[in-house]
Amino acid sequence: MPQKKRVGIFSLTCDEGCSIYLTEIFNHKLIEWLEKIELVYFLSIKDRTEIKDLDIALVEGVVTSEKDKEELEEIRRNSKILIAMGTCAMTSLPSGQRNNFDEEKQEEIKEHVGKYHFLPKALALKDVVQVDGEIPGCPIGEGIFIECFERYL
Repeated sequence: MPQKKRVGIFSLTCDEGCSIYLTEIFNHKLIEWLEKIELVYFLSIKDRTEIKDLDIALVEGVVTSEKDKEELEEIRRNSKILIAMGTCAMTSLPSGQRNNFDEEKQEEIKEHVGKYHFLPKALALKDVVQVDGEIPGCPIGEGIFIECFERYL
């Protein structure tokens, strides 16, 4: 029997809609996938986690802080395949909408950006690390998620 793929699912700054929707996809596919995967990181359903020796990392959200950037770089170092899950991860929008604020609005939020140690701009994953695949949607679409994920299984 082939070795199971080690899979981690991560959420950076966002509303976690993709992860929530993924649990719905699991209702239909998880039993089948458990023959092929070992789910080693997914805070939504696991209390013990590890970020090492991952075959596939699914990451949603945007990089808004140095902490997010460091976490994403750690995920990339420890993953063979990194997939941007959702439109935010691919483009930084809509979660990174502050990137499109005019000067007046930027000045208005300047104190909060500093207070919470945010980067000057919210970044898509590919602005920080190499991304091997993308699953569009806000939240993700079931069919395209299954197609992309199973390609790497």
